[in-house]
Amino acid sequence: MARQRADMDTIAREVGVSKTTVYRALHNKGRIHPQTRERILQVARELGYRPNLVARSLRVQKTSTVGLVVVGLAGSFYSHILEGVDGVAQSNQYGVLLACSYGNPRKEREIIQMLLDKRVDGLIVAPADPEENREFYEELIASQVSIVLIDRYIPGLPNDFVATTNELGGYLATRHLLQLGRRRIVFVSNGSRERRATSVIGRFEGYRRALAECNLCETVELGPGLPDILPEEEYAYSAVTHYLQQGGTMDGVFAVNDDVAYGAIRALRDHGLRVPEDVSVVGFDNQDTSAFIFPPLTTVAQPMYEIGRVAASLLLERIHKGRTAPQQQVLLVPQLVVRQSCGAYLKAGQR
Repeated sequence: MARQRADMDTIAREVGVSKTTVYRALHNKGRIHPQTRERILQVARELGYRPNLVARSLRVQKTSTVGLVVVGLAGSFYSHILEGVDGVAQSNQYGVLLACSYGNPRKEREIIQMLLDKRVDGLIVAPADPEENREFYEELIASQVSIVLIDRYIPGLPNDFVATTNELGGYLATRHLLQLGRRRIVFVSNGSRERRATSVIGRFEGYRRALAECNLCETVELGPGLPDILPEEEYAYSAVTHYLQQGGTMDGVFAVNDDVAYGAIRALRDHGLRVPEDVSVVGFDNQDTSAFIFPPLTTVAQPMYEIGRVAASLLLERIHKGRTAPQQQVLLVPQLVVRQSCGAYLKAGQR
């Protein structure tokens, strides 16, 4: 049986003091004997006490600030989302507090607790893991915290979210490679299957659907099985290198994002394969750097600014209307951006 979460009443009974005394000790308010304060703090740690920051945030006056929690700021993906969020926030006299989870579910919970402690009026979050923090988010929603998920969502969770139609994006990328005559197309991922984001799941499903339409039922996924602790470019480089060293073959690569595509291209070159002559490569995101690498990267563009803009608009509506605001799941349409890494110009006979 799971241990019931300790509250101030539990601590008060354990120490033999009043709940008011516990409150003063935990919040460093009022006069209290140092030994009593230390005893209360010790018992709180032993019992795993966690302050109900949600309830506290709901009791105080609104601060006209919102929290934005993203996985990281490497590349331009989340920075453009931040621009969209901040544009809407500023036009409505709101400020934005930004924090990064770096893909760590525990850190994500701590950050959200911290933001609620700072009394943000609502949260926009790109969740690190689709399942590990499910109960945590269910508690937030049940406590009427205004929250919008972006990029990734948690299946079955009754909340607002904004994302790209990732399955369509994966389909567009793979179909383009097939139209170029590529038939041995591998999908290069960026982490373990156990901690897979819904965005990655969607892209893989689109890849698989496009192959099935051409009666190519075999899917090849590179990446899962490797320790996902490296930067994404290095992770992809290791995955592709290992596959080639084991005798694997490919004539097309669909990379789950642009950073992964960069690592894949470097691995192919180091193995003596030319991009795009021998292997066509398509990424996902259309980061700012993708047009300037060599060869320029064909990629699926996400409407990054629009994701942030729509998410912020939904959040402010939720803040102002509470539960009367309709629950909304917004899926934005991606677009294929054709550059040189896929070899389309070769097929067209251009030089």
